[in-house]
Amino acid sequence: MKRIVIILGMFLTFSMAFAQEIESSEEELDSANFSTLLRTYNSIIKVHEEELTLIKIDLLGPLLYSMSNNEEGIDSVQSNFLGLAIERKFKPDWSWIVATTLRGDKKDVRKVTFGGGVRHYYNINRRILSGKSANNFSSNYLSAILNTAIKSVVDEHQISIDILYGIQRRIGKFGFVDWNIGIQNIVVPYSYKSVGVDLTSQITIGIGI
Repeated sequence: MKRIVIILGMFLTFSMAFAQEIESSEEELDSANFSTLLRTYNSIIKVHEEELTLIKIDLLGPLLYSMSNNEEGIDSVQSNFLGLAIERKFKPDWSWIVATTLRGDKKDVRKVTFGGGVRHYYNINRRILSGKSANNFSSNYLSAILNTAIKSVVDEHQISIDILYGIQRRIGKFGFVDWNIGIQNIVVPYSYKSVGVDLTSQITIGIGI
């Protein structure tokens, strides 16, 4: 009986040690897989690339414009057919940005928008502490933008201050995606609107150089 207890104890000890070895191997494998995925993701969004200036050309707006206005006989649809922006870092977690968009249909340019302001990439410090570059424009941000929108056909304009939360990521060497949402504080409204606050959101996908 004593011998059986000793053998059973040895068997349990060996089983526990073997199970711990398997768990340790799985953890190492999971850690290796996670590290590989993280390196791949960081490579895609260019976290280690040093960039201080980014020129952005929107491709999503022109694509939607061409898709909505390329057939004869359909109603003319307004959409952005040109979008340009320049962003420049003046601190690791701060940048200024200026942008313009042209919106129209098949016949005319209906609205021209000019904007300029600042962005604060609030989670950059965490990236710096983890050894990642702060100069690649791939981060979440808070932004304040002064926008002027001019409706060319009716000769009216509107001025607003937009407070935004956004997410921007670089895609490969030349791509980018920029999405934001926030409140638009209208200080000079169109004639048919009044001073107040609206919700605003925008997404741009295109080329960043």
